[in-house]
Amino acid sequence: MKKVIARIACGILFFLGTALVVVTNWYCFRFDTSFSGLLFTLTTPVKGVGTGTGLTEMLGMLPWLLGAVAVYAALLALCARYRKKCGGEEKERRWKTAERCVLCAGVLVLLLGVAHTWFRLNVTEYIRNVSSQTTLYEDHYVAPDSVAITRPEQKPNVICLFLESMETTYASREDGGMQPDHNYMPNLTLLAQENVSFSDTDRLGGFLSMDKTNWTMAALFGATSGLPFAFPVGQNSMNKYTAFAPEIITLGDILREDGYTQEFLCGSDATYGGRALYFSEHGDYAIYDLFTARENGDLPSADYYEWWGFEDHYLFSIARKELTRLYESGEPFNLTLLTVDAHHLGGYLCAWCGDDYEDKTANVIACTDRQVAEFIAWCQEQPFWENTVMIICGDHPRMDTSLTEGVPYQKRSVYNCFLNARAMPGEGADTFRTASVMDLFPTTLAAMGYRIEGDRLGLGTNLFSGRKTLAEEMGYETLNTEVQKYSRYFVTHFAR
Repeated sequence: MKKVIARIACGILFFLGTALVVVTNWYCFRFDTSFSGLLFTLTTPVKGVGTGTGLTEMLGMLPWLLGAVAVYAALLALCARYRKKCGGEEKERRWKTAERCVLCAGVLVLLLGVAHTWFRLNVTEYIRNVSSQTTLYEDHYVAPDSVAITRPEQKPNVICLFLESMETTYASREDGGMQPDHNYMPNLTLLAQENVSFSDTDRLGGFLSMDKTNWTMAALFGATSGLPFAFPVGQNSMNKYTAFAPEIITLGDILREDGYTQEFLCGSDATYGGRALYFSEHGDYAIYDLFTARENGDLPSADYYEWWGFEDHYLFSIARKELTRLYESGEPFNLTLLTVDAHHLGGYLCAWCGDDYEDKTANVIACTDRQVAEFIAWCQEQPFWENTVMIICGDHPRMDTSLTEGVPYQKRSVYNCFLNARAMPGEGADTFRTASVMDLFPTTLAAMGYRIEGDRLGLGTNLFSGRKTLAEEMGYETLNTEVQKYSRYFVTHFAR
């Protein structure tokens, strides 16, 4: 029995070590995200996760894992052969020697697997950062209730359209993107050229991704609070909590105080990542998600489920209906909606997607681009448009490497565009800015005609003003390092 247990234990060590190497290599090949983003994903409950999150591709690792089993079986066979022709004490001695060798091999493979994962995922830098303390918030955080925020005389409606994984890399090199032959987002490119769009280059560009704002919930949080999602790992499962950072004043809180009716619309389970809790607590948003759409009969069946819930063409159809209803209510409104079809891995080919390109993701992006253009064209024909500001923004760069392979993460910027903005870049201001999604908080208010004392809220800066962003003052790399560090102020004031 001891021999059997020893063999099983050695096999487990051998398999775990191999699995670490295989899974890490697969992850690094297919994804381009920070270790903190990976931790968030691993510590978030799987409820609400889409069906296209890589299970099929992960099955591609199975041959490698089966190979590890085969190698281990071969080792046991060699051990058996090594002691086969011996008898008595010599056989026992050879067995013990073989047993020790197999055990050492199992431990060695496991250690090599751990070391490989550790260095490939840059865990040392993550630990160093979270073990360090920052005074970023003490030095630079501006609480919205500590400055004067003056509302416009006429309250405009606002549509905040967050596009899943929409980065400017998808455009052609000629237009400012990274694609050698095609522009997969021609409509969004034209919108940026004809309206206000803040860019990290003198052509089509956008916001630079900041750590702890580079997954969907973190991006939504950063864009509406001016803060990174710097909650302890244990609080990543925000949907388990009864309160979501109650001390923070967000865009939703400000607009609620000013009488806005607000709604968050997404094509998935809104509880995933704490989205429903956040928006309902900060702004009293009505939540319209997969389950709402089923209840309202907006989907083909009562149990409809595709990809993460329902596709973007249903989302835009529902948005048209909701915008009409919100306008007819007579109250100023804020409709915030989030697309999903471009989500990793590779995106989702819906019935509206074409096959103009060989690359699947290219067709998905082109489809999203086309649907957004059609939605905007519809909005512009509606009676609410004249008094409505629309803000279009990607949530974060792609997490996989589709259409982005070989492009450094720091050069992959997030798309943004402001339509019908009540502000224009003022004296000393330029649309050529180094900014992050956290700057969207005060910039959204400014686009709606609000005036902000000091032009800064949270860690964000009003990009229509001439004031430098923190990324411009401190340098992007420095700020990105600081937001990764532990903050006693953040934990004390916000993570409660």
